[in-house]
Amino acid sequence: MRQLVLMRHAKTEGNNPGGDKARRLIPRGVQDAQEAGLALRRLGLQHALVSTAARTRETFTALGLDIPAEHLDALYMGGTDTIARLVSEVDDDITGLLVVGHAPSIPGLAATLAFRADPGDADDIGAWFPTAAYSLFTLEGSWSDLAEGIGARHEVTKRPEQ
Repeated sequence: MRQLVLMRHAKTEGNNPGGDKARRLIPRGVQDAQEAGLALRRLGLQHALVSTAARTRETFTALGLDIPAEHLDALYMGGTDTIARLVSEVDDDITGLLVVGHAPSIPGLAATLAFRADPGDADDIGAWFPTAAYSLFTLEGSWSDLAEGIGARHEVTKRPEQ
């Protein structure tokens, strides 16, 4: 059994002179990520895929997870298919994976996976996925099954207090 956590970055500044990719977390974003990290630590995650944007890197750092992370430009620029492909390429020795990315890709993939398990959950996830929110999915097979359209069981969605 594999666990996949799809997480949207925490709350950021509205703009940055360095452009969108340089936007940083605001204090509330750091706090939200730290709180999410408390729950995520209990999952036994082993690896992370993190967008190269400043806000996702800072979110991952604030989570306080002691796991290796790959920082990938494809998570900044790519859509749901790109994320699914990247997850499908993860080594099957890893049973707990965290992906930290952006809207609309993270909520879009979460909604797609939830729809395969329960269409009612998909509407809820796709309609509202705030910053620092994450969804946990359980996959019975290989990571490669994700790219082949095999569903995952949706376990929980965490939404920080707004």
